[in-house]
Amino acid sequence: MKKEFRVYYNGTLATKEQLDDIEEIVVDQEVGRVWEAKIKIPVCIGEDGKWHGEEDPVRKDFSRVRVEARINDGDWIPLIDGRLVGKDEVRTPAPGHSSVTLVVHDDSALLHRQAEAEKFASQTDSEIARSIFESAALGGEPDVDDTPAHPDNKAVINQHGTKMQMLRSIASRYGNYFAYVLPGETPGASIGCFKKLPDAVDPSLPELTLLGDSRNLAEFNVRENASTASTVEVAVLSFSDKSVATGTSSYRDTTLTDGELSTTAPESETRKRRLPPGHSGLTDPQAAADGAAAMSSFTLTADGSVLPLRYTGILRPYRRVPVKLSDTRYSSSYVIFKVVHTLGISDYTQSFTMRGNTVSPAKSASAGLPAPSASVAGAAAVSFNLQGNIF
Repeated sequence: MKKEFRVYYNGTLATKEQLDDIEEIVVDQEVGRVWEAKIKIPVCIGEDGKWHGEEDPVRKDFSRVRVEARINDGDWIPLIDGRLVGKDEVRTPAPGHSSVTLVVHDDSALLHRQAEAEKFASQTDSEIARSIFESAALGGEPDVDDTPAHPDNKAVINQHGTKMQMLRSIASRYGNYFAYVLPGETPGASIGCFKKLPDAVDPSLPELTLLGDSRNLAEFNVRENASTASTVEVAVLSFSDKSVATGTSSYRDTTLTDGELSTTAPESETRKRRLPPGHSGLTDPQAAADGAAAMSSFTLTADGSVLPLRYTGILRPYRRVPVKLSDTRYSSSYVIFKVVHTLGISDYTQSFTMRGNTVSPAKSASAGLPAPSASVAGAAAVSFNLQGNIF
């Protein structure tokens, strides 16, 4: 299996010498947080007393850096595209122990530089989100899911804070919407997103498998918390005519494209919540109830990692991936919430955190595990010589 990465500095593909300088790249991607890359470069001191590469222009503050990876002959997948926001410098007289680590943040940082106040009238929240992204000029076309009209069409929305604070404030009113920035198709371009979590699996991601000939998971650890599942009620007072609009939704109303709800407890045993007051006239109450109830349906959390020589996909947050553990109810699809990509000199590993709201339908007691296979040993038997072509 061939695994490669490439780096762009200020929009220009890094040279072989620049890539040879890199010891390790760690890209931390997480839902609801700024994505961060750390690029570790060993350094040494020359006879003139200067540290190697210290004056390199690609290491200057706010230089642009993009990291991409691919497996076999697949597409190049951008892991991050943003600006160099800091450096961690380690200096020691011990040979081989000095280094500089470049810290890169995605372009959501560009939306978080200046506080401002904006008024929006006669626009839906999705239209507001789109206009904020367009004014930021990130280089890519915004990807925005539509939201319903406000219950009070005369309301004027006053947003305060940075652009990203405005976007996250809007998203928080729905529960299942997220505002974030993804790397675009070309270096230097990013895509502003205001979207719900996906209901359907991403067809570009291969199934994660724990057992059998197709095993590609090192481990997959599931925790279940049924107490999060809730029925949500919302009431909104209109200041224009003093009417009250309401909305009610249950985790049981969640849209499922596969499997069954992960929580089978009767509704009488689960929580009943009322959203706190606020945002009067700004959010459709039924949409707010639906979003909060949908998020409460994610009662499963899973942590794990892939086998580097077996999994051919590149995981990223905000995508749903199929998982096959055995004939267990936990074999279902999960939404990726966090991925840590570690790209080293000879290997590329992916560890993850996922959340799920579905399980496989119940099977008969006679259903067994996959037939025993030598493939588990086969994963370790893959020739180490393959790694000679990695990176």
